[in-house]
Amino acid sequence: KLKEKISAYIDSELAAEEIDPIVESLRHEPNARDDWFLYHLTGDAMRGQPTMDDGFSKGIIERLKTVKIDPSYDPLDDSKV
Repeated sequence: KLKEKISAYIDSELAAEEIDPIVESLRHEPNARDDWFLYHLTGDAMRGQPTMDDGFSKGIIERLKTVKIDPSYDPLDDSKV
């Protein structure tokens, strides 16, 4: 329910009396702040706006190019854990 309220707040769809509890949640709950960030990041991407990139993603992509993965590996197979 909090995720829905955060989304509604971002979209300016909350009544004035509903805003303060959401802001308090954002101040004190790390998961709420993560949701806030992800909703904004998603919205930016959907609008085609550039997103912040500190080079981390590019670094990961470059490193993955050199990783050899066993073709028989199944990440969903719990029997090999």
